[in-house]
Amino acid sequence: LSFVCVSKKSRAGSPPSLTMERISLDLETIAKRELGETPQVKEDAVAQLRALLSEDPVLHCPLDEDFLVKFLRSRKFQVRETLDLIRRYFRVRQEYTDLFDNLLPSRILYDATLHQNKLLTVPKQRDSLGRLIVIFKLGAWNPAVCSLNEFFRLVLVGTECNLMDPTNQITGIVGVVDLDGLHISHFLYFTPSEIRRTVKIMQDSYPLRVKAVYFINNPPVFQLIYAFVRVLLKPKHRERTHVIGRDYEKLHKFVPREGLPTEYGGLLESYDYGELEATYRSKEDIFVDLSRYGYQERQELKESVGFEQTDRRSAVK
Repeated sequence: LSFVCVSKKSRAGSPPSLTMERISLDLETIAKRELGETPQVKEDAVAQLRALLSEDPVLHCPLDEDFLVKFLRSRKFQVRETLDLIRRYFRVRQEYTDLFDNLLPSRILYDATLHQNKLLTVPKQRDSLGRLIVIFKLGAWNPAVCSLNEFFRLVLVGTECNLMDPTNQITGIVGVVDLDGLHISHFLYFTPSEIRRTVKIMQDSYPLRVKAVYFINNPPVFQLIYAFVRVLLKPKHRERTHVIGRDYEKLHKFVPREGLPTEYGGLLESYDYGELEATYRSKEDIFVDLSRYGYQERQELKESVGFEQTDRRSAVK
């Protein structure tokens, strides 16, 4: 694997906070320091994980190195923890068919979600630690734009595409959540069950290394949702979650202005949502291939057979 990240240059006279050369030099070091990754560690972990997955009688899982390493990195090459994560990943794909059935880039409502309302932005400029910046306009969403499921499906497609990049697997992701426009009426949709489902999928079932989340433009009503969300978060994620409000200067201490739109005091004067759509659409074949995998049995059988047989095999060994 050649660790290379191309960082788009910022405006003339304003150098990017992290150059391509620095990312390229540091990425192997970051992988070794933070994840314990070395060529030998990776080779051994892939072999062990592949063997365990091959023995599973009900889970049909991709066994190629790229897919497995993506999950191994998120669990710092702890094979058993990675195995559990992969199982959860395929469980939620089967459990929430309203989200995951036909989850293909070609099925996303780009005009409503991206071009008209800019609900998701992924700047090419990374933060000072080489981490991907992803901006969500949660407050700008409402059912007149699209269904909440359609918004979430866009986020899921974007997440899958982001995780195809080894740089993002290693350095992680920083989220900026813009709550401008959030109203009490949103509570009809941001229900406790919907919040639980979102956390279950994104925190517990995806190989994401979320390094920080910054909530901005939050109205007072957000505190009601935030208090509930914090209860569901793992301690490390609670520590990485910050409420910034409208203090953009504070935000700039963590997220470079080169990676932020001008509405947040940043230097990003325009953003090509057509390019983002094209990037997602270019991954169509990968999504089609992934849709062929998963659990072959009902949820009850998955839990009773899949885990119990694994436990028995572990006990024998």
